[in-house]
Amino acid sequence: MKNDKPDPIKIKNSKNRPDEELVSVLIKYLSLTLVVALVWGFYFNLALLPRLGYHPLFIILFTLVPNLLVFIIMSHLIRKKLSYLKTLQKGSERIAAENFESYIPLQDHNELTDIANNVNLIHDLYEAKNKAESLAKMENHHIITSVSNEIHAPLTGIIGYLERIQNPDERDFSKKEAYLKIALKKAYQVIRFIDDLFEHAFTDNGKGYYQFKVYNGKPLIHQLLNTSSQALKEAGYDVVEENCIERDFSLWVDLEQLQRIFDYLTSNIIKYADPDKPVDFGLILNKNELCIILRNKTINNPDAAGKNVIENEGSSLDSCRKIITRHQGRIDYYQLNQLFKVELILPIHQ
Repeated sequence: MKNDKPDPIKIKNSKNRPDEELVSVLIKYLSLTLVVALVWGFYFNLALLPRLGYHPLFIILFTLVPNLLVFIIMSHLIRKKLSYLKTLQKGSERIAAENFESYIPLQDHNELTDIANNVNLIHDLYEAKNKAESLAKMENHHIITSVSNEIHAPLTGIIGYLERIQNPDERDFSKKEAYLKIALKKAYQVIRFIDDLFEHAFTDNGKGYYQFKVYNGKPLIHQLLNTSSQALKEAGYDVVEENCIERDFSLWVDLEQLQRIFDYLTSNIIKYADPDKPVDFGLILNKNELCIILRNKTINNPDAAGKNVIENEGSSLDSCRKIITRHQGRIDYYQLNQLFKVELILPIHQ
């Protein structure tokens, strides 16, 4: 069975432009015509005429017959090539019209076949491009639908519970508190989904989302702490920094993701910390790691007695844990009575 699909080896070996290839075909057939006509003319005039005599009728006959035969043969060959050129033209028009139902048939092994081979390659490229675009549209529609459903469902629940809390006919405070907890849980569910969506936005394993670079650690940490301190001061908090770092060091981090951690922690302080108590930032540089310590006093809560390890899946602290884990670091947080403490550890880049 003849295979009309493009041959990569032929494409690689075909280096001339299409117009140059057509010119070479024309020159080859014209040269062949001239050679055949000359050979036949010499044969009839030098071999047969001396035997038959130089009668004018024989001279005219032996002159016309060879040229007529050559003309008939060459007309057949050229008509065959012109027919193949029309096939090439129709194949090109089908590709221009984005019709990929068939290939151009490959005939013989010559320059026109190389052109057909190249056109078939373009056929494959355009077909693959169109299929990829169609698949991308379907995937985008599927992603948009999935994201809409994942966000719409919990948001609808949040709105419903908030409306119940706002309902003046609902006077049971315990029910309102339960509604608020459920709404908060669903809000964390949305946050967790959005974080996962960003985590896997570019590659299947999420690595494409993080852009790690090596930074000079001292100015980087100073910049992050300065941004957080400024936000806390504007919110009415006193900030105390304890910097025990003297030597230079380097960090291999994604600056944008690291900034997200500090933004999350700052937001939590503004939500839950006692504005009458100072917020402490401490920096300790060990041999192989940097330790950032955050301490603040929470608003008086009778239930916060003793040391409690906070487990809040889907919260901003959980998001911080995911980010710091991608940096080969760790984060620990707990509450002791009213003291809330966070320890953020990052490895030093050697």
